[in-house]
Amino acid sequence: MDEIRTIFETNVFGLMAMVQAFIRPLVAAKGLIVNISSLASLTPYVFGSVYCASKGAVTSYSRTLRAELEPLGVRVLCAMTGTVKSNIAARERTLPADSLYKPVEDVYQWRLTFSQTHATYKTEDFTAKLVKAAVRRPGWFSSGTPNWFWGGGFAKGVWFLTLLGEWAVDMTRGMFRVKEMTKRMAAQKKLV
Repeated sequence: MDEIRTIFETNVFGLMAMVQAFIRPLVAAKGLIVNISSLASLTPYVFGSVYCASKGAVTSYSRTLRAELEPLGVRVLCAMTGTVKSNIAARERTLPADSLYKPVEDVYQWRLTFSQTHATYKTEDFTAKLVKAAVRRPGWFSSGTPNWFWGGGFAKGVWFLTLLGEWAVDMTRGMFRVKEMTKRMAAQKKLV
């Protein structure tokens, strides 16, 4: 539970505290809030349910905050971030000795580094695109600064899947080896 609270403190409550701390200057400047969410807020990022939930909160918060701050002239951009080079996998983690997932511990370890080893964008490339999207001005075919920024590895694919519906997004479970784990764990049960 301590780790869960830490993740929510960082990803959700810290973000909300920043908005509260800077809201008056943002209103005065007709400013822009950029919240960093994740594709994990939409996809079943296996062994990352708490992280997914925290980023889901960021996505929902951004959507509602955008509506609340529009009358005050403050824009809110939510970055739906895919795989980007970071230190998220730097800390060594292991399953507890009594974990139900011990039969698939190798999949757990594989997933811990997924965002750093699969279609991973360089941090500077991601941030350059994000800043460009954030400062974009209205053009002939656009209504202004976007409300959403989809960037990083897998972002375009997940964006497309969201157009097809929940069933399509749910198909990303295959990317995280869910069927393989199901088969292996079922086989393990038969042996016991």
